[in-house]
Amino acid sequence: MNAEQIVRKTIEDHELILPGDRIVLGVSGGPDSLCLLNILAKLQDELSFTLYALHVNHKIRGEEADLDMDYTVKCCKALGIPLTVKISDIPDIAKQLNIGEEEAGRMVRQQAL
Repeated sequence: MNAEQIVRKTIEDHELILPGDRIVLGVSGGPDSLCLLNILAKLQDELSFTLYALHVNHKIRGEEADLDMDYTVKCCKALGIPLTVKISDIPDIAKQLNIGEEEAGRMVRQQAL
């Protein structure tokens, strides 16, 4: 069974996505989230749901983060998936709130979703 078949079977077995659902997928720009983006883009017509994507650039990895963001924009555009991009200075937010960067990043992602 390939990845698409596994995802489809998991969705169907657990009724994770129902006809008419609107799904927001967080896409980091890494291989795992881009793989899921491509699979869900292929399945949305068959399973009758609408897919949206969200990318949060945490401004932690500098130019590398910007490249991930640009690539995510390109992939979503090619797949016809609406994308929202949020750029947040996570190191600065973490410092202001006196919390770790990981916690600040999670907080920003949850708020964006």
